[in-house]
Amino acid sequence: MKVPVPRARMRRLLDRGDEAGSGGGISLVMLIFAIGLFMVLGLVIDGSAKARTLDHANQLATEAARAGLQAATPDGIDQQRVDAVVGAYLTAGGITEWNTRIVGGDQIVVDVTIQQNTKMLSMVGISTMTVHGEGTADVVYNR
Repeated sequence: MKVPVPRARMRRLLDRGDEAGSGGGISLVMLIFAIGLFMVLGLVIDGSAKARTLDHANQLATEAARAGLQAATPDGIDQQRVDAVVGAYLTAGGITEWNTRIVGGDQIVVDVTIQQNTKMLSMVGISTMTVHGEGTADVVYNR
């Protein structure tokens, strides 16, 4: 059974066809623009935060390696003393992950890992970024 549609209503439905295509088109463009804007903001804000954290990690690692030079004697470098001095320095700075090694008997290398919380990227599920820094210090003896 066919249900009759009143002529006035049918005319409104047919006349609306021209407007229906343009209504909402701006909001789709604005939605795409807003998503792109948030992506760029996320890269700028969290990318610059990561760059600052990387610089901070490298500085801390270099400072810790220099502090580790306190373990140097004319006879060499004691790995356990280096670990203790570097550990005390980095723990005081709030760092919980690091690694020390002695290269060639006269160079201390410190690797530091820092977790950086994100601001904008947390909206898409990336809550932290891991940053690794490295610093070295060479032993120089006056003879």
